[in-house]
Amino acid sequence: MFSRIAQHITQYITQYMALPTAMILGLALTLPASAEEIAVLLPQKGRLTQVGLSLRDGLLAAYYQDSLTHTNTPRLRFYDSSDSPAPELVALAANQGASIVIGPLDRDQVQALLNDGSPPVTVIALNRGEGSQPNLIQMALAPEDEISTLVQWMKSRGIQAPHMLAQADDTTAPRFLARFEEAWQPADGRKLPSHYLDSRQKGGIAASIKALKDSTKGADSFFLASPGITSQVQPALTYYGMKTALFSLSSAWDPSADTASLNDLDGLGFCGLPWLLSDTGPEQQALYEAQPRPLANHDRLYALGADAWTVARSLTLLRHGDALDLRTGQLRLTNQGHLTRLPTCAEIRHGMATVLLSPPPPDNADHRR
Repeated sequence: MFSRIAQHITQYITQYMALPTAMILGLALTLPASAEEIAVLLPQKGRLTQVGLSLRDGLLAAYYQDSLTHTNTPRLRFYDSSDSPAPELVALAANQGASIVIGPLDRDQVQALLNDGSPPVTVIALNRGEGSQPNLIQMALAPEDEISTLVQWMKSRGIQAPHMLAQADDTTAPRFLARFEEAWQPADGRKLPSHYLDSRQKGGIAASIKALKDSTKGADSFFLASPGITSQVQPALTYYGMKTALFSLSSAWDPSADTASLNDLDGLGFCGLPWLLSDTGPEQQALYEAQPRPLANHDRLYALGADAWTVARSLTLLRHGDALDLRTGQLRLTNQGHLTRLPTCAEIRHGMATVLLSPPPPDNADHRR
């Protein structure tokens, strides 16, 4: 059954992947006829163009699969969000018949919507800003979302004394270090030990790891807040006989990497998207048949785009407090309009990600009683 669905989706996705977004902007895609319309605001040009294309392709894959199993699939209409102010685009889409808007993507445009007041129709923004508004839902793939679950998983494994690592010149690491320490909440109130790895010194990252042997003797784990250097840190830990468990953000792992690189990460723990930990979904099969599996940073966007479609089709459930097990994780809508995400946790073993912790099944039936 999955292969047949995937084949249909592949044909559909290949058809639209071959077109630039400009050729489908303003067109209503209909499978089959429906009175309802959903608008999609994505950039056609500028720095976010490729991000927008990946989101579009993931959304189209979920859209077409939905049409195979439902008879009331809404029309889909695309708008270029590159130049127009977001409030104006949302108003235009609403005037042209949209009951739901997916997008925008740019953080500044999301903030403009938040500053503008409650939109005329439900908006599912693909980024987060500051604040909230009625009728405005914010969903994103912020790395910080993974850290709370990662901390809970580490504690469930008996870890009690983590040390934090970061690349010395990594400007994003302080944010992740602060979030990890906040989530860990040491019982005695003391700050967690942190160590900075300098790639510019003689011997690079490996030399920094070697120097840690004496200063981290009390550590039973490391949290690496600079996932981009995981491929250097984990082999160095192994080489110098440091058997301390290493954890990082999910961007440290890319399933499309070569076998040798994946084997170098053996022992790494992380919490990330279910989509990246499996390739059996019909949308995935179709997308990967239409074009080679992309690097993880764009593969994640496929998942976000597909989830945006499912969220748009599941608003009633979400607004009743139900959780959805989707491609980016288990999603739940807060009263402030934020979609929270519980990821899946895994460890690299023999170059493969082995799932060790998944969110518990949603208690939706109990919640609605």
